[in-house]
Amino acid sequence: MTTTNGNSDTVPIKGVPCNNRIEALSKHFYDEFGCKPTYFVRIPGRVNIIGEHIDYCGYPVLPMALEQDILVAADLTKDSKLYLRNINSKYEKFDLKINLFEDIDIKPDSNGKPFWYNYVLCGIKGGLEFINNEMIHGIRLFVDGIIPPASGLSSSSALVSAACLAFLYAQGAGLNKIEIATLCAKSERYIGTQGGGMDQAIAFLAEKYSAQYITWQPLKATPVALPEEASFVVAHSLAEANKAATNDYNRRVIECRLAARILLTSSDATANQKVITLCQAQNILGKTLNEMVDLVHDFLPKEMYTKSEVCSILNIDENTMNNLYLTPNTSHLNEFKLKQRALHVFEEALRVEDFRKTCTQTTVNGKTAHSNGSNGVTKDATETTIVKLGKLMCSSHDSLKNLYECSHENLDRLVDISRKMNVHCRLTGAGWGGCVVALCPNDKVNEYIEMLKDEFYVKHCDIEKSKANAYVFATTPNYGAIIYDIRY
Repeated sequence: MTTTNGNSDTVPIKGVPCNNRIEALSKHFYDEFGCKPTYFVRIPGRVNIIGEHIDYCGYPVLPMALEQDILVAADLTKDSKLYLRNINSKYEKFDLKINLFEDIDIKPDSNGKPFWYNYVLCGIKGGLEFINNEMIHGIRLFVDGIIPPASGLSSSSALVSAACLAFLYAQGAGLNKIEIATLCAKSERYIGTQGGGMDQAIAFLAEKYSAQYITWQPLKATPVALPEEASFVVAHSLAEANKAATNDYNRRVIECRLAARILLTSSDATANQKVITLCQAQNILGKTLNEMVDLVHDFLPKEMYTKSEVCSILNIDENTMNNLYLTPNTSHLNEFKLKQRALHVFEEALRVEDFRKTCTQTTVNGKTAHSNGSNGVTKDATETTIVKLGKLMCSSHDSLKNLYECSHENLDRLVDISRKMNVHCRLTGAGWGGCVVALCPNDKVNEYIEMLKDEFYVKHCDIEKSKANAYVFATTPNYGAIIYDIRY
């Protein structure tokens, strides 16, 4: 039995803990397959504290892992098949022969939405590609997920990651955390979403008691201590949004790509035609984030750009634009909001840096300052810190609502209700539904949660107060991916 830590060590392997959830999943597994699982894989959900829609633009983000997770029971088989089950009976059984990653065809249903098992297939396909189709064992998987789906808490990414990790473990493949986080980010793109790597990075690199400041190229996670005097509260808007079911998400991705390319072209910078992120554009130009904001106003002054205008600026034809910069579900678009998207990204990147620095300033000699004034930090100073962090979160939400246009009326309502109690919050995840995350002083948490139940879930959503407990909860940073092996 081994337990390791750090960005690049082996994923921890421990003996199986004894709890009701694992026992129930083991029983379902035995009833279905006639044998006990050999090991379990746990992948947490995540909440992004700040830094929304900027990971795929190359900028750092600040998420933390949740207690809510995807738990998968697994066992090896001698054939080359995937046997997939879900503890929730609404998700149909699925079996598939899985010899070659090239043969795994991931298609949506008739409404364009992914089947639940498509996320598992993404992980299996990525795993097969990683091992060059040299599969030793087939695999039985039984899934139990307690992350609300389409909530912005990364349930889909957790399922992809759990499937990929379980499959690679079955094949005896190396389990470097950095490598598998990168692989899982790549694998999820098989579903059609051009996402960044935040969800997968926090899934594997999370540590208990701290958020993670995640940077790219190379991928690295640095722990960030959060104020002990405040808690994070997550509240579901009850509006579900599956980012793979529409082109809303990919549209923002390609608008950022086009904005980056135009900023380079308009600055007479030398760069080939390959896709450039906004962060790469900044690095090529050698500008600060504030200077990039100025460049957006100078070179992207219009509220809307047509496809023909973009082609003219970049001196390319529409076929080149479609093939090089757009995705299959965005190639038909003829209008793009480039100014707004780029402004959000650069300003959000600034907010992440301000948030991290503010958290760091509340730490004295490696210990988080306490509200009783220990370590030379006063209660007033701590309260000021919480207010500053909260205002950054509020600014983030306003930008996501007005510049990135990915909010939802229910999310905005939760934000407005919170402001009445002087609690700062923002949407978290892709948006268009899902959850908000709020920064709330510890002594107000219970009162705040009760107010959300009354003002949002009961009055607005017509839900019994006793049932609202399922939709709002306080949370602290949890640990990342883990394998429980019954043989240890």
